Amino acid sequence: MQDPLKPLKILWMIPKWTLPATDGARVATDSLIRNTIGAGAIVDVMCLSQKTEPTDPEMMIKAWNVKNVVVVPRSLPDTSLAKKFYYISKLLFNPLTPLTFSSFSDRKIQSQVSQYIQKNSYDLILLDGLHLGAALLKNGKFAPGLNNPKVIYRAHNIEVDLWKKSFQEKKNPLFKFILYLQSRLVEKFETAIINNSSGVAAISQEDLTELNKMSQVPCELIPLGLNFDRPLNDCKEEGIKFLFIGRLDWPPNRDGLEWLLKEVWPTVIEKRPEAVLKIVGSGNKDWLKNYQNLKGIKIVGFVNSLRDAYEDCHFTVVPITYGSGTRIKVIESFALGRRLISTKMGVQGADLESQDYVNAETKEEWINVLSHIRLDSEEQTQLNRSRDVMASKFGEKSIGLKFYRWLKTIS
Repeated sequence: MQDPLKPLKILWMIPKWTLPATDGARVATDSLIRNTIGAGAIVDVMCLSQKTEPTDPEMMIKAWNVKNVVVVPRSLPDTSLAKKFYYISKLLFNPLTPLTFSSFSDRKIQSQVSQYIQKNSYDLILLDGLHLGAALLKNGKFAPGLNNPKVIYRAHNIEVDLWKKSFQEKKNPLFKFILYLQSRLVEKFETAIINNSSGVAAISQEDLTELNKMSQVPCELIPLGLNFDRPLNDCKEEGIKFLFIGRLDWPPNRDGLEWLLKEVWPTVIEKRPEAVLKIVGSGNKDWLKNYQNLKGIKIVGFVNSLRDAYEDCHFTVVPITYGSGTRIKVIESFALGRRLISTKMGVQGADLESQDYVNAETKEEWINVLSHIRLDSEEQTQLNRSRDVMASKFGEKSIGLKFYRWLKTIS
């Protein structure tokens, strides 16, 4: 048992370079690391980023007050054609590993990770994302090193749900079959990583319920935390401006946004010609070229400052219909002081009451809301009330403290 007065020493593993924190996953990791350290943890960071990704360990050490940062680069092709050949070769020569796990389970990566852990002493290894577990998994078991620190898995979602959704919607029989097989492999890997961990941190109550069904290891709800101390000023823009923000190639985001652009927006712009939908996010946005000429659509893509993205908008929209976890953009909308329009699935995990956001599910409901809603005094008053409630639930300092106290019980 860990000395209760001695700080935990944690190796915090991340799958991509986190700073600057320009998307939901990065924002969440940035917040949790800073505030877990603030609660008393001693943290080293291991980043399994792609070779082409720019990294700056000194910047990360300064920004997070971590002790050490080590980068273990993964090799992935840059071009679309090269990626296709890469994944085909993995499918042929390593068929029992899910394709999206393959760069993490590379023998060279596993060896580098294992050697580093053996040379250092940690109380816990924290996997900030499912795929990192593949770097430790050998023959269905974790083999992190001779000193064998406990492993904690921070679950961003239930990964297999996305794969099941994908193969169910495919029309091509061959692709459908391949995706089905991949979903079974992902399910096997996900179950192994969960059951080999000493504890699992879920970010939504819905995910916690599913994780408790999948495993006998201790599971705890550690929701996303954000800073609520710096809300934006009220938006004074003329007309009406909506914001969609999120990774643009993540399937739930892409499918929801594409549905909105196809089925909802043309009618909205007929009824409300002054309306603008601003689209912000990292990831591949090439598919949006089909919609760039729609009236009122402003495709921004990647931005350096999330605050700037929200500043000139009245409402945020989350037209998501599947995918587990909690959307950081939902909590972010409240933290920055913007009224939210969303499906029920979009606000999953945020513990919202019906009055806290504007709900729309069907095509007709979305058209009606986007065509008529205004940020009047009543909407602003409700936003302020809901924001206070959200701050009490998702303030980043209290989340960091809760997480650290739970980790102490595991160690």
